[in-house]
Amino acid sequence: MKNYLITGGSKGIGKAVIELLLKSKENFIINLDIVAPDIENSNLKFIKTNLENKDSIIHAVEELKDVHFIGLFLNAGIHINGSLFTSNLDDVQKVINVNVMANIYLLKYLRPNLEHGCSIVFNGSDQCFVAKISSFAYGLTKGAVAQMTKSLALDLAKYDIRVNAICPGTVDTELYRQAINNYAKKNNISMEEMEKLEAEEFPMKRIAKPEEIANLVEFLLSKKSSFMTGSLLPIDGGYTAK
Repeated sequence: MKNYLITGGSKGIGKAVIELLLKSKENFIINLDIVAPDIENSNLKFIKTNLENKDSIIHAVEELKDVHFIGLFLNAGIHINGSLFTSNLDDVQKVINVNVMANIYLLKYLRPNLEHGCSIVFNGSDQCFVAKISSFAYGLTKGAVAQMTKSLALDLAKYDIRVNAICPGTVDTELYRQAINNYAKKNNISMEEMEKLEAEEFPMKRIAKPEEIANLVEFLLSKKSSFMTGSLLPIDGGYTAK
């Protein structure tokens, strides 16, 4: 059995990756999240974990002490709108805790559980490459994820452990729907108009589906990407190519 760990796998991209990996009966997935996914499968285990909280993460790691992993998808992340000057600093710290520190704690404490040949995949962002207005905290954390990807790739290469990051643009998830709804209300326009404006930002004139991002994650977790490490891979419909 091949064991995989996924954080934030109950919705969006994480859920799409779980569904894709579960197509093989050889794969066993452990999902760390605050809420359980609506997936029933004997090869999926859910451990309720508050990824904002170090003690909760350590408790989850204790449940995993006898599990050895061939792949990790460190996917969980949260977003707040605002510049440094308009953001509440407690909210900024929360974004840092979930998007950066949770990954650091998990990798630090799970290092003995990572098999030779293990593949670690971070969920980065197009903001690994570019900044966006009113996205100070999120952009800060995704810049950190980009550097963690490269540093860890160099440090773990001698153990045959690979580290890469996907860097999606906008993806049609629940988080996206909430953000679009907020922007639409703020600008006093309809959801449909807001979605069209968002799509126009991308050369491909649409946003991604979670399943499209999951395909790239599956590739990076597999031996098909065996000579790839330290890579930041845009999957953004051409957004960062502009």
